[in-house]
Amino acid sequence: MFYTIIWYRPPLFVLLLLFCIIPIGNLPAQTSEKDSLYQQIQAYQKIKNYQKDTAYINLLYTYGRKLSYYNLDSLLIISNSSIKLSKSIGYKSGEIQGLINLGSYYSEIGEQDNAIAKFHTAKEMAEQSQDLELAFRSKNLLAIEYEYKDEYAKALNEYLEGIELAKTSKNNTWLTTFYVNTSHLYSVQEDYEQSIFFLIKATEINKQGNDDKITAMTLANLTASYIEINDLNNATKSVDESITILEKLNYTEWLTFAYELKADIYLKQQKHDEALQWFMKSEKIHVDIEQPRYKIPLYTGISKAYIGLKNYSLAKTYAENSLAIAEQLNILDNQQQNLQLLYDINKTTNNTTGALHYLEQLKKVSDTINENKNEKELRILKSTLKFDQEKERYLAENEQKVTRQKYYFYGALLAVMAALIIIFILKRNNKVQNRLNIELKKKEKHLNHANNTKSRLFSIIAHDLRGPISSFKSMFNLVGSGEISTEDFMSFTPQMSKDIDSISFTLNNLLSWGQTQMDGMVTNMEITNIKEIVDENISLLSKTAIQKSIVIHSKVEDSVLTWSDKNQISIVIRNLTSNALKFTPENGDIIIGATEKEKHWEIYVKDTGIGLSKEALNKLFKKDETFTTYGTNNEKGTGLGLVLCKEMIENNKGKIWVESTLNESTCFYFTVPKANSQIANS
Repeated sequence: MFYTIIWYRPPLFVLLLLFCIIPIGNLPAQTSEKDSLYQQIQAYQKIKNYQKDTAYINLLYTYGRKLSYYNLDSLLIISNSSIKLSKSIGYKSGEIQGLINLGSYYSEIGEQDNAIAKFHTAKEMAEQSQDLELAFRSKNLLAIEYEYKDEYAKALNEYLEGIELAKTSKNNTWLTTFYVNTSHLYSVQEDYEQSIFFLIKATEINKQGNDDKITAMTLANLTASYIEINDLNNATKSVDESITILEKLNYTEWLTFAYELKADIYLKQQKHDEALQWFMKSEKIHVDIEQPRYKIPLYTGISKAYIGLKNYSLAKTYAENSLAIAEQLNILDNQQQNLQLLYDINKTTNNTTGALHYLEQLKKVSDTINENKNEKELRILKSTLKFDQEKERYLAENEQKVTRQKYYFYGALLAVMAALIIIFILKRNNKVQNRLNIELKKKEKHLNHANNTKSRLFSIIAHDLRGPISSFKSMFNLVGSGEISTEDFMSFTPQMSKDIDSISFTLNNLLSWGQTQMDGMVTNMEITNIKEIVDENISLLSKTAIQKSIVIHSKVEDSVLTWSDKNQISIVIRNLTSNALKFTPENGDIIIGATEKEKHWEIYVKDTGIGLSKEALNKLFKKDETFTTYGTNNEKGTGLGLVLCKEMIENNKGKIWVESTLNESTCFYFTVPKANSQIANS
């Protein structure tokens, strides 16, 4: 079972946010609390002019929150009815409640813009009427919708304002909610340690306030983060505590999620019988839940459990059910996951026709995902920049507020305190101000660096990516208008293929470098076989080598094992080899080898190229200066490759340098720790 908060709401967002409503005349048997609400509604409907009673409108709102999973159609009807009734009697709080429920309806059917509009209006009305509870709720829901649209800076702004308001009003319940949802912003960027920090902080507040329901929900969220970092021991402890509380409260809406988390832990431990038992407990509750999106991870998880038990018939049934819902909601990632399961099942059961069918569908979905991948990564990169800037801006403003508050406090004391105390306070204030100025200068430097990074990124995008893409567009327009023939167009395809390869290589470097600039790159050290990486990159670059009649020799043995991040080292070798190909004339040679040292391996990429001048050597590896030249066939790069290589090698506790003789050869060296040495130290 794999939960991603982008579409699965409960892990971090259902805190106090359930609004769906069942028709008044068709209420199924629920908990006594829900039955009591229903009975109260029936009692009000027997009273004359009950539509004008604010208590009745409030009851509809509360009733909808209790039954939010079960009937979206009724939610829409009752939301509009609440707004209409509230307007007729001038009841602002009722109108705000109706807008919140209506926004929740649009959110559940995937109309984010309409949801944002309703929540934004509700927030403004609540703030004007100084209704704190509704202001908290609408602000939180608005932030959640911004997250669904990857607008993290706007989401962060709402959460930080919510945290400040909750602290000022001493509302620990909503303070916890905003802490939990802020943790999700870090989870989106795969910063699970920071996410866990906020969740633990929220849990501590909950336990102090003895709010068992929110404690249980926060513990479930904490479990999901522990599972992401494969900390199954802590995941088990937190989910068991959550389940105990939820079962005691009979809070079935959240028990489904907690049960599935428990099953997910067993899946990771290859205990398929136990996993299936917990999945089935969740499925039993899901019978009364209308919202189909929540069934996708459940059915996928059950399918995996049955695969582990070699019951391929039931595994196929559940995977098909999950796939059908994912296709209905157009969730490509879940389609891909279930198509892969169905392909594996049919392949295992020797159903060649079925396997081929799902393989073809899998390829189509994967192609669609891959087409959008670079665009999505750039959008997240841009949003992350805004996120960091918004966070720093808030911290700076908050510190200035603290300073002003201290200033007012000290000013009041000046009127009643003696001269010596006044002098003492002034000196202390100066020290505080000096420290604040130092911190503000640091943050200003950080913000300037983020802005420079953004400007540099988009400058490269405009210069090195927009040009070739515009050329492609113009070429296709000429073909479409009939100004050139198909035969003429086909003659350009070899060059277009080179341009596409160049764009792909440039974009990968661009995204990787941008991630390092925002402190977002995580280095995952593991035992890495350098020969496998070298062979893989030689294969990837073979087309370019063949075009220039260059032979790439690998002298790396299987014994070259390092303790490093496999993906980062692959990027380094690919950049260095690509550079060697660029600056080596036709019929040249490139040698990739490794020399064993006492505690590390020294990897080198040597070419018989044009070499580098002393001026060029002095400019390499510098962050503040983009250096790039044209290759022997006029190849052009962004100048980021060697900067990226240096940062990645240093992340892997190594060094990188170059030796070159003009018009003869160039050799790049870098070191990485030996695998055996690092394991022994650990």
